[in-house]
Amino acid sequence: MWKLFLASNVRFLKLWLQTWSTAGEPSRRWPHRLLLFLVWPLFVLLQLVHWLGFLLDEVFFRGYRNVVIRRPLFVVGPPRSGTTHLHHVLSGDADTTTFSTWECLFGLSVTARKCCRALARADRFIGRPAGRLIGWLERRLLSSMQDVHPFRLDAPEEDFLAFMPLAQCFILVVVFPEAPWLWRTARLDDDMDASEREQWSVWYRRCVQKHLYVFGPHKTFLSKNASFSGSVETLLHAFPDASLIVCSRDPIKTVPSQLSSLMPGLHAVGFKRLDKAFRDRIIELLMFYYLHLHRVAQTHSTQMAFVDNDALRNDLADTVKTAFAHLGRPLSNEFSASLQQADRKSRNSRSGHRYRLEAFELNEQALIDRFADVYQRYRFGQGAAVLK
Repeated sequence: MWKLFLASNVRFLKLWLQTWSTAGEPSRRWPHRLLLFLVWPLFVLLQLVHWLGFLLDEVFFRGYRNVVIRRPLFVVGPPRSGTTHLHHVLSGDADTTTFSTWECLFGLSVTARKCCRALARADRFIGRPAGRLIGWLERRLLSSMQDVHPFRLDAPEEDFLAFMPLAQCFILVVVFPEAPWLWRTARLDDDMDASEREQWSVWYRRCVQKHLYVFGPHKTFLSKNASFSGSVETLLHAFPDASLIVCSRDPIKTVPSQLSSLMPGLHAVGFKRLDKAFRDRIIELLMFYYLHLHRVAQTHSTQMAFVDNDALRNDLADTVKTAFAHLGRPLSNEFSASLQQADRKSRNSRSGHRYRLEAFELNEQALIDRFADVYQRYRFGQGAAVLK
């Protein structure tokens, strides 16, 4: 762990120095660059708090290492393909447990989780003043993001944020699009060597064990990470009895939706526009996700169930049941009932997220040509018949 700590701090230092450099980022506004240069040390300080918690875990809570992870369930797929929606639905099963936003941001260690939960109990005891304040801030500051990605501190969230202390969380690419190791992390199965993948596996297994140690060793661990789409081989090596539900969606819809969802973050950190080179790099990554997931499924077909985004919206209950049957996973009566409720809600809901290909200087035929290999392998909008 000591080597990981040193390596992560070297990465954070490189990123901090990059905020002041104009190389590779000419479109970033100077006021935002200066603000990021000043705020970044505070962000790194939070990561150091995580590392302190990890150290305390090894002193006071070493029992987490004995937790057995049984048949975890992972939701993956290209971003904007329905992974968040499915994650929220599956988290309604009382037999599962999943990372929440507050945990990803402030409670990665057992020590921090127990401290946060103790503070939450104290807040409830005195009438929830802190809870009400946090709720007000969420509504006030994050309402514009709800159509893109629902955000609440107590909501299920992507646990790729557990890699933030390593400076290997892919979301950082929005702030630092020139950081090479972030792009390598997104293509972990292909771009990292065996020792790096093993290091990734051990780190993530420890994170999952710590979560289960606090929230129930007997429960099934549930995770959703679109950025794990490039890591599924490593994931299956780390968790040999895992099941993966893979969401899919027509690239004509996925590409502009993903680019549009990145724009608020790019603007917030000072980029005036979406750089074409960055746009094309994101598109290439999305193509890699589709093709890589299809390739891995050829050798792990019984552990991977593909579901179509349209089917999730219009026939949620049957789609989930079909996926679970393919994976050999039982559905409890209680979850089946909640699934029916979620199905009715899903049929009547429509996303408020709006986007156009033309806004990114793209057109439909060009994308069809670009994703020709993907269209040869997938069927989109045809329910359960996802792979050709």
